[in-house]
Amino acid sequence: MKKKPYGGINDIPQYLLEQYGDRGRMIRQGPPVAMDTKSMETISGRKTRNCSVVAVTRVIDYYRRRNKIESVPEDIRHIYKDVEEIAESYGYTDKIGTLPFFISGIAREAFAKYGVKTKCRGIYIWSFEKQVVKEICAGRPVIMNIARGFYKDHTVVVSGYCIWQVGEKIYPMIRVIDGWKSGYHYIDYKAFARDIRQSIFGSFNTIEVF
Repeated sequence: MKKKPYGGINDIPQYLLEQYGDRGRMIRQGPPVAMDTKSMETISGRKTRNCSVVAVTRVIDYYRRRNKIESVPEDIRHIYKDVEEIAESYGYTDKIGTLPFFISGIAREAFAKYGVKTKCRGIYIWSFEKQVVKEICAGRPVIMNIARGFYKDHTVVVSGYCIWQVGEKIYPMIRVIDGWKSGYHYIDYKAFARDIRQSIFGSFNTIEVF
């Protein structure tokens, strides 16, 4: 059976059938975190290597709506411009993008621009339960940078999860906004973890707003 990519999944039952031989059943689902799902190109006005800048922008826009933060612009495109300016001070360019180690600093500084205090952490030893389940159940989206495979050198926003069972085996699925296209897609966490285990450069960035 041909190995399928761990990400970009639209139809989970069909994916499970093709990858593991059965359509499976969902046994658990986390609370959805409703976010702006426009493409990176729509938000920024151009197609370039700005996935991390857009990811931070989405998270700020989410808290603007959830916490009714009046200091944050209502237009997500205006937020993007502010975040991009801060990212440039961290070395961001259209050609090279953003170094993953700077994502938390960019997010912290961007929130501070609007007078919002945050705790932003880059996490390089991670687990599904701690960095996905715990954060999503608390209503906190997570920025995820990926070093290998389908989403190589790409940053997505985690906005939910669900857990599926095929036979006796359990398959956690992460709901993400990847920005390549609008809408939500899924990552097979087990397949992703196998794909990335040789690399230390995959990270989760958690953001807590006070």
